[in-house]
Amino acid sequence: MFRSSRKVLILLAASMTMSGAAMAQSTTITFRFNDTEAEIRGAIDEFQRQNPDIKVDLQRIGWRDARNQFLREAAVGQGPDVVHSAQVWVKEMGDAGATLALDSLLQQSPPPNQFTDFVAQDLAKNSAGKIFGLPWTTDTWAMVYRSDLLKEAGIATLPQTWTELRQASAEIFKKTGKAGFGFPAGSSASGAIWFLATSYWWSNGKALIVAKNDGAYDLGLTAEDIAECMKYFKSFVDAGDNPKANLAASDAHDPSILQALVTGNQAIGSMPPNTYKQVLEAYATANPGKPLPFVSGPFPKGSVTRSSNIGGRMLVINAHTKYPEAAWKFVKYMSSEEVFSKFYRTQFPAQRSLLKKVDFGPELKGFAEQLEYARSWGAYASGPIPIGSLWNLAGRGFGMVLSGQRSPDEAAKELLQEVRKLMPQKS
Repeated sequence: MFRSSRKVLILLAASMTMSGAAMAQSTTITFRFNDTEAEIRGAIDEFQRQNPDIKVDLQRIGWRDARNQFLREAAVGQGPDVVHSAQVWVKEMGDAGATLALDSLLQQSPPPNQFTDFVAQDLAKNSAGKIFGLPWTTDTWAMVYRSDLLKEAGIATLPQTWTELRQASAEIFKKTGKAGFGFPAGSSASGAIWFLATSYWWSNGKALIVAKNDGAYDLGLTAEDIAECMKYFKSFVDAGDNPKANLAASDAHDPSILQALVTGNQAIGSMPPNTYKQVLEAYATANPGKPLPFVSGPFPKGSVTRSSNIGGRMLVINAHTKYPEAAWKFVKYMSSEEVFSKFYRTQFPAQRSLLKKVDFGPELKGFAEQLEYARSWGAYASGPIPIGSLWNLAGRGFGMVLSGQRSPDEAAKELLQEVRKLMPQKS
């Protein structure tokens, strides 16, 4: 009896030990992603298949809330293990202590072509030069057009300047009754108007924040510069060729704008390639067998050049994660050639070696052309004011003008005052 009971206890203890070991080997990490689940689900499933000891819990959040939500969580030691971040947020997150420095992980277990293969390396580092994000994707904004509506309005060539864009938008509205250049005109933080205004200023050789020769930073726009830009975009709303309904839209991927392009109720848009691909896919689904009536082109030229930003996404690891090795393993896999060749075709890889293998295709020709004129965020990212703060202030200022709550001159002065308050005070 004693021997039998002892044998049962031994077996039970062994079973508990094996169960505990299995539990110890099983790790669950959370990945917060800011676009649609369908874009990334296949890659996550494949990672879990190759790494059965790691489970990935996918969380979804919209871009407009992503930055502030994560910073609030990280401040109290909470939040997901791996975070999908705009490139321009990483420096701020690193300086705030929200994200894990990746330097030691990069040395111990580097990506196939080392960190030097990645673009936007400057945006991955904080003020002290530590690396806080792995560049994951790259892109740039460009213009997209419904070629059938341009033809209906008698427009034979794509607009080449901001003036021509304004004229084309008005002509389309006048001759077809459809919206011309429909852009998000809302005042939400992190709204899309920031990208349009920045490209407008850059194309005219100016910027909100500029670096000086002595290493300091200064304001690069006058109130008149800002007001002129506000008046330009307000003219679309006032004339009706950008529908007033777009005052409720703040994102380039707002469903109302995408649907208007798909159905042919809008002729012109501006967006990153992942959003444009949604338009192409939606049209193909609704119109099987029909040729795509879309073309893309670079931003209009200002007095100096054409311009847009080199954008993209990074993957960062929460400074408070309990599983840094598992999180890093996942981040590296998401940046692998397998992911971009088999699963994630929404944006382009942020690695020079993989960019050489990307086929833009005819519909994305304008984005390829725009990349030649795209530029780094420069002083917006390296300067003393977090780019998120500039983005939010500009969004609110433009939104108040476009909705008629403030005159351009008043809002421009207020915006400049708010930015000036955030600049370091001269001693």
